[in-house]
Amino acid sequence: MTQNKYKQLVWDYNLSINDFKTILLGEKKIGSFDQDWAISRVLENFNYYDAMDIVPYKVLINRWSHVKEKLFNKAIKNGYEFLLQRYPVSIAG
Repeated sequence: MTQNKYKQLVWDYNLSINDFKTILLGEKKIGSFDQDWAISRVLENFNYYDAMDIVPYKVLINRWSHVKEKLFNKAIKNGYEFLLQRYPVSIAG
């Protein structure tokens, strides 16, 4: 993730890029900043292609039931809901 993209995500918080990355990957929680919060920030602030470059697809699949409750934009929520229902990850792969 570039510094500019990072600034777009957390311009209103005092977090380092490394802290955000570790929160996003579920390796760290800082106060109320957890993995679901980080994923929702990415989904709501970037287009699909940029978001999928930042959030691993399997992470999105695994956390979706929690993340979708945090999304404010209904169109974004519905779009990702459609995507995840249409293109599920194989459990054999």
